[in-house]
Amino acid sequence: MTRLEQIQAALFDRYRVDRQIGAGGMATVYLAHDLKHDRHLALKILNDELAASVGADRFLREIQLAAPCSAMPITHSRGSDAWPPKACPATRCFNRIAR
Repeated sequence: MTRLEQIQAALFDRYRVDRQIGAGGMATVYLAHDLKHDRHLALKILNDELAASVGADRFLREIQLAAPCSAMPITHSRGSDAWPPKACPATRCFNRIAR
């Protein structure tokens, strides 16, 4: 089973995970659809090794920093078995990255 298939299986009841849209040393970002709220979002999943080493506190701080963004949501998850992911708008975040 591929990493994408694992994520799809773990989150099938809440998100339709379509495809990977980015990756780095810390995390992978997937294009997904929030089934409950009927909206597209970016799903950020930390690499398992990093999630285990940095812990939830640092990850939750990142979520709080990203929360003021508006438009398309971004969802964070702490590794493949983390729940619940946190959603916040993301278009401004994507615009910042593009600059």
